[in-house]
Formats: sequence, C-alpha cells, structure tokens
Amino acid sequence: MTTQKLYLSSFSQTQGQAKITHIEDGEKPFIRLDQTWFHAQGGGQKADKGTINGISVVHVAHNNSEVDHYVESIESFIVGQEVDLIVDEDWRLINGKYHLAGHLIAALIENMFPDIRAIGGHHWPGEARIELRGNLPENKQLEELLSNALKTAIEADLPVYICGDPFSNRSIGIGEFTPVPCGGTHPERLGILETVKITKVKTQKDKLKVSYRV
Repeated sequence: MTTQKLYLSSFSQTQGQAKITHIEDGEKPFIRLDQTWFHAQGGGQKADKGTINGISVVHVAHNNSEVDHYVESIESFIVGQEVDLIVDEDWRLINGKYHLAGHLIAALIENMFPDIRAIGGHHWPGEARIELRGNLPENKQLEELLSNALKTAIEADLPVYICGDPFSNRSIGIGEFTPVPCGGTHPERLGILETVKITKVKTQKDKLKVSYRV
C-alpha cells in the first residue's frame, strides 16, 4: 500500500487525520498510514516530529512507497483506526529554514558562477553544508560575494513555490531562479530566514563545500 505524502503539497498544513494501515511491534515500534503530514527523513533534511493521537512521533522514515512513523508506544493503536496527526510546527520551521537556505546558497553560487553546479546538500542544524563541483573561484572572493547576495535576496523576501505536480514531478522554485527537484519542506518566502551566515568555505580539487548557519 502507498502512503500519500501530503506534506509535499503544503508547508503550512501541519494537522490532519489518517487511517492506520499497518502496525509493527518490537524494539522500535512503528505504524503506517494511508496518508501523512509528517515529512520523512531524506533529501538532506531531518524528519518531522509531533504526535499521533497524543503519542509522540520520534522518527519518520521512507519505506519504499510507504512511510514508517516510529512512535513511543503502539498499545492504543489498531489497524483501520482513524487518528489525529499533529506536526511540531517549531521543529518543521527550523528544518525547513535550513533546507531553504541550502537551496538559496546553491542557486546564488550557480547564478554567479555558471561553471559550478550543486551536487549535494546536508541541511541538518549545526552541520549544514552544500557541496558543489566545477571551475571554482578563490574562497574569500566567493564568501564575500555570497554573503552579500544572501543578504540582498533575503531582504527582497523572494517567494518560494512548488512547481509541477507535488506528488509526481515536484520542484521548488525561489523567485526567478531555476526550480530544482526536491521532496523537502520549505517556508513560502525568503524573508523568514532573516540571516544566513556562511561559516566555512573549503575546496578540494574540483569540489567546493560551503557550510552555513541560519
């Protein structure tokens, strides 16, 4: 059975109902649902937290076409039961801001230096970074240009939007930058980032690693 990943269609929707389709007991019990508002960890972004019928959700993970919701206890759940889902909005916002900042950094660098392309991102608070590859500029020059460009884009409060069908060919766009395929959650305007600080720029052969903090 496939879990419909409703979080792909909206950042701000954090509550709803779903039906339990599977229950797994064991050391790390989890349940599966017919649909979910909980973002499953992946794409460089941490999983959402929250509650299902008041029971804490401690982790959320992809399992092929389904989503496993790891919970503190399964004692009160039965298959077929309709349950209430509440996503922790503060945690969603923190991780969404880090993911959005990563997209923005990559877009700005690619715009300033056409020979550079983003190849990966890790958007966890405290260890966030973007990796790029190409004809790399001098580190100090890049850091100065990027810091100024970040400030300008955030002050302009550019819109962040979903392109395509959220469930089949989803991409994320920022202002007029080229949209990129992504399954993460992102605030809907850049202004919410307030400040993004570049903490380290490191090059190794043709690879560039840019670390940052929101």
